[in-house]
Amino acid sequence: TEVYSNMGITLQDQGKLEEAVEAFRKDASMKSQTHLLKCLYKLDKPANFYDQLKYLVDEGVNNAVIGSYISRSQIKYGIKRTNPFCNEPLKYILHTNLTSRCKFKDVFINGATEVLASDKVQNRPQNLLTNGIQTTGNIFNQMGGFSVDIQNILRLEIENYRMCFNESQEGLIKNWPSDYELRGWLVSMKNGGKLAAHMHDNGWISGSVYINVPPKVNKDSGNFVVCLDNEQESQSIDVITGSLCLFPSSLLHYTIPFEADENRVVLAFDVIPK
Repeated sequence: TEVYSNMGITLQDQGKLEEAVEAFRKDASMKSQTHLLKCLYKLDKPANFYDQLKYLVDEGVNNAVIGSYISRSQIKYGIKRTNPFCNEPLKYILHTNLTSRCKFKDVFINGATEVLASDKVQNRPQNLLTNGIQTTGNIFNQMGGFSVDIQNILRLEIENYRMCFNESQEGLIKNWPSDYELRGWLVSMKNGGKLAAHMHDNGWISGSVYINVPPKVNKDSGNFVVCLDNEQESQSIDVITGSLCLFPSSLLHYTIPFEADENRVVLAFDVIPK
């Protein structure tokens, strides 16, 4: 079954969705069955999509992918479904400024600068990224002495996020993971850089710390945008150096292109349930 799962993911990445569907149907794991849901949506097969969605929900599956595709399908097909992950994810975005809450330069800026200047950390191919690089592997295993301080700060902010919405009845908060790990990466963009709309399948909530944001040429240059389905029902966030954005991992997000001589550097991360 693991072979079919891996085969399905490879075919899905290649855009061979019909073949990916057949592979995922041969593996009963919830991982493959969740990938199957994504394929059926992309193939625009609403009847099969909703059958698969009902199966997953009945099995008790609740994750960012379920949340995202219920929101997207509601826009695409006009069919409203209760969302076990988060019915109104755009209400669960928290934008704060870390410069007044920690020694931002000493911890975040110096840590990121050391990593990006090192030849020990490799970059990975990223077809969503224009005019930029993204580190490979978990950045928190590559930041040496900076890692502990950064993770401690982020965990405190993540707990503040949970407490901010503590009264919520959304599954995002009610089913908050009892334990989690942080997985992160650095993204450095040059002039004209942008990141296309995407979501983080494995996260519960996702976050981004803005290590360096160049001065704006236009009002929205370099803004961080979160949305339900591409540009529909979106929020554009005016981020600056020191900004921290936390949001449900079910949301799509992207970066508006910017013009500047200096690089735009971001530490992105996911809260991944154990």
